[in-house]
Order: sequence, then structure tokens, then C-alpha cells
Amino acid sequence: MDKFRTKSGRLTPYALACGYIERKETKTRRLELWHEGACFHVKAHDFAEHCRLFWESFQTLGEARRYFDTQARAVFQ
Repeated sequence: MDKFRTKSGRLTPYALACGYIERKETKTRRLELWHEGACFHVKAHDFAEHCRLFWESFQTLGEARRYFDTQARAVFQ
């Protein structure tokens, strides 16, 4: 059993606690999910426009993943 990836290819809570970052990106945009302290962060940048699109924090990994997935569809459509 891989302790860093789930069956669906996502990072496990253990991997996130170890400092790994779940990331989706193109040449101009990047979306990240990571764990820090007592919360999970989801952040997106637009490098073409030189701005941060959003940065949200969540108490649970489930909430963070739902937001990450929703934003991935919106940011990379």
C-alpha cells in the first residue's frame, strides 16, 4: 500500500502532513492544496495577470478537496 497516494491518485493525509503539495497547473495558472498547522489551504495564481485568484483555508481535508475540485473546473476550463 502506498502511503503517499490514494487509489484515485490524490495525496493522502499523511503525505500532506509531510509537506507534499497537491498541484494542478498550466503555463499561466496554478492551483495548490496543502496542509499547514491545523488547516488545509487552497490557493490559485494567474501568472499571466500577475495576481492571486484566491486563497481559502479549511478545517477538514474533505472540505478542502471539494473546493479544490470545484475551482479546478472553473480555473482550467
